Amino acid sequence: MIDFNMKDFISKKLEIPIEQALKIQKNFYKKYGTTLFGLMKYYDIDPDEFLDYVHNIDFSKLKKNDELNQYLKLLPGKKIVFTNGDENYASKVLCSLGIIDNIDEIYDIKKGNYIPKPKIETYRNLINSLNIIPRKTVFFEDIEKNLKPAHYLGFTTVHIDFDLDNCRSKKQKKYVDFKFKCIKSALKMIIKFTKVNNEKC
Repeated sequence: MIDFNMKDFISKKLEIPIEQALKIQKNFYKKYGTTLFGLMKYYDIDPDEFLDYVHNIDFSKLKKNDELNQYLKLLPGKKIVFTNGDENYASKVLCSLGIIDNIDEIYDIKKGNYIPKPKIETYRNLINSLNIIPRKTVFFEDIEKNLKPAHYLGFTTVHIDFDLDNCRSKKQKKYVDFKFKCIKSALKMIIKFTKVNNEKC
């Protein structure tokens, strides 16, 4: 739905056919990390207008995930959502999943001055704004290329690859420390590892 809203917004705003709007959308996403960045750069689009339009979706299909919420509750340390979306949209997603009470901070595209992942500048802004120590932090991502700058800056990187079962033969990138099919499996491993280490101390 968000992809449809993006090309619809571009088509209406630039007064171009939907097919041409789709090409612009995909090209900007591939080149800059977000469609919005390209629209701001080349067409002086108001970012808030764009974000409000594309994030106007039905959240009712998202269901509460009690298991995920429990894992987040057990996970030590501060939990931060670092997103190329805005805080309003991220909050609605987290509320729909029933996990927002176990999230400490949302660092959105606005707080990052509309500089998207995977531009390394926005990672540095995140680190400085929230006093993060990368070597003590695990960075989860479902978009593999967004892990490259995180790894370079010292984060432990985890790729959530929903298609993992079909890509077992694919060589893992050097900037990916761990791969899991779902976030719950990754959290379960970290919680177990932390518990074992605490027992040794």
